[in-house]
Amino acid sequence: MTYTYRDYDHYDPDNRLDNVQEMWHDLQSQCPIGRSDAHGGMWVVTGYPEAHDVLHRPEVFSSHPASFPPFPSPAKMMPVELDPPDHARYRALLAPPFSVKRAESYAEPLRVTVNNLIDEFIEQGEVDIYQAMALRLPAALATIMLGTPAEDADKLQVWVETVVHEVSNDLNAAIEAVQSIYQYFYALLEVRTADPSGDDLMSLLLRVEVDGERLKEDELMGFCFFLLLASLDTTQKLIGSIFWHLATDAELRHRIAADPLLTPGAVEEFLRLWGSVINTRKATQDTEVGGVPIKEGEQLLLLLAAANRDEREFPDAATFVPDRPSNRHLTFASGIHRSLGAHIARVELRVMLDEFLRRIPDFEIADESQIEWSHGHVQGVVRLPIRWS
Repeated sequence: MTYTYRDYDHYDPDNRLDNVQEMWHDLQSQCPIGRSDAHGGMWVVTGYPEAHDVLHRPEVFSSHPASFPPFPSPAKMMPVELDPPDHARYRALLAPPFSVKRAESYAEPLRVTVNNLIDEFIEQGEVDIYQAMALRLPAALATIMLGTPAEDADKLQVWVETVVHEVSNDLNAAIEAVQSIYQYFYALLEVRTADPSGDDLMSLLLRVEVDGERLKEDELMGFCFFLLLASLDTTQKLIGSIFWHLATDAELRHRIAADPLLTPGAVEEFLRLWGSVINTRKATQDTEVGGVPIKEGEQLLLLLAAANRDEREFPDAATFVPDRPSNRHLTFASGIHRSLGAHIARVELRVMLDEFLRRIPDFEIADESQIEWSHGHVQGVVRLPIRWS
């Protein structure tokens, strides 16, 4: 089967782990950008230079809306849906808690969390590793960073899944989930306002000022909504895909387990090959990308995972090279909207790989038929039963 741009739809439930790489390859081999009829029409970008070009022209390609079709949020997600010049002022507010130094401070708490999770299932010899690790590790970190009660992680997870993955299929359910998230944070922020001295992100947002003024209510909610989505779904899908890759490549798994110095490079390759997020941009004027004319108001979908496999940028792109000398992947995007959480994600993945492979270096897929792949703006393995001796 040959996949064509015209029929491409990131919400198509027929997109699966066993065909997604073939789909990316087919689209990219035709041309680096093509037109899809889905959702009223959109341009789909699969080429690396073309995606990089779009990401580095924020004056031409607006980041609002950050999803297509748009998430039913009553306020802009902050700062990801802001364009210059407003973007820089609001993004700067979050620079300190997402710094390299702050990210490294999470290493030991993450190490404890990973081992506690492993303790829960290691004697069983078999587990759905997506449910047992990929879902729970990012959720644990998100509650610490945001300052939400740890026992709320499950309901936050359900709301996020509904918003991100059902907006195209069940808009009413997505709207209800957004309303639930907003009501949840309204209540927490109301309590936190009395004493915003904490070290969590909600407290920080209540303290900071832009142009001498505290954040307005819609700005606070825009930040909380985005930070929740970014903290959970993106890393979870990535981790699921990483475990699938490790379960199907024993040589790579043993190589990383035997030499922890390879872990940082391996993390970058996993990020390159299995980046989970699809970016969107909207043309603010007539322009062109890769020689293709784009009209003002047209929507672009950037398949960053496909761009990360472009041979023009990555020689032998389909091969996992843990010590790849130049790895300028686009998984965290690029330009002014480069992911704030990149440093934290790297620490989280590094610690998880080190600890899991130290304790369970040999495992395999327990049932191929049970593997599931997600669709929508965040894609990856979301069900993966594995077993070990």
